[in-house]
Amino acid sequence: MAEIGENIVSTMMKKAVELSKLATVKTYPNPKVGAVIFDDEGKIISEGFTQEYGRDHAEADALRKIGFKAPGLNMAVTLEPCNHYGKTPPCAKAILEAGIKAVFVAKKEENAKAVGGLDFLIQNGVKGALVKGFAGDVEEINRFFFKGIRTNLPWITLKIAASKDGFITQKVGERCIISGSEAQIYVHKLRSEHSAIAVGANTVNIDDPMLTVRLVEGFDPQPVIFSRNFSLNLNSKVMEREPIIFTSAREAHEIKAKIEILPENFELKEALSILYTKYKINSVLLEGGANLVKAFMEAGLADEMQLIESEKVFGSGLPLFDENRKKLFENSFDLTHSEKLGNDTLKIYRKKS
Repeated sequence: MAEIGENIVSTMMKKAVELSKLATVKTYPNPKVGAVIFDDEGKIISEGFTQEYGRDHAEADALRKIGFKAPGLNMAVTLEPCNHYGKTPPCAKAILEAGIKAVFVAKKEENAKAVGGLDFLIQNGVKGALVKGFAGDVEEINRFFFKGIRTNLPWITLKIAASKDGFITQKVGERCIISGSEAQIYVHKLRSEHSAIAVGANTVNIDDPMLTVRLVEGFDPQPVIFSRNFSLNLNSKVMEREPIIFTSAREAHEIKAKIEILPENFELKEALSILYTKYKINSVLLEGGANLVKAFMEAGLADEMQLIESEKVFGSGLPLFDENRKKLFENSFDLTHSEKLGNDTLKIYRKKS
């Protein structure tokens, strides 16, 4: 379309994709986007990525660094510029007023409130084009965002640690440390990448966790507790963090927490819908316990499972899978990634499409 070579556009878009990975979980409800402003020879003039919600989108972040003046320059951006007034003005309008002459986009916007940015720019004399080959990257980086837009439900990641012979604890009802320090650091990074972290009441009562990010730099996820009969230790550490608690107990105590009382035998999907629509949570890291993990799997609500397999052999204990659950898992998930974390092995499984 323009006189710019395809190799230059591709290089700029690769850079934009990498920039989008710098955006944090706090961008939500905005997507994670990267933007590069460059000249016709491929010289990068400015870069940007989505800041925390309420601050600059990627395009505005890049434009602000050059005083919103970019006459005759080009922009590569991973997602179609927004075309509406929200917490910030429309990026499409800012691009037009800055004098950008051509915009290259990796993927079209799907949020109904924000669509139309590329058409707006083209109608106002800016050259615009979709660049093939990068939509998959944008989809992966924004999998939480797109899951929410399409289903009004958050992305669910199951995190499980198990012994080499398939046990998640040696003795039921007792705390058991399975993985090593490298894996624990990885888990804290995983926590920082999710909006919320969820556990069952038994996990709270046995482990007394804070469910915070401590071993890496990052944001603490919102704690969520599932306790149908409210059998919860109200003196546990996590209560200091004002968790969201889903329960069927009408007599739930007036405590320093966000209580959601649902009908007896409520479906987990109903709770997830509340997390997404009421609390603006688009990703949940589910860390246990065994019964809650099983319930999410059987309801078909898990999008991903991250299994940290230890070199330890327990010989007995509480198994990760019984025969029926193992078959359910194998029929529902595919292994997509595996790597070593010290002496442990991380295996990432994704829900089959």
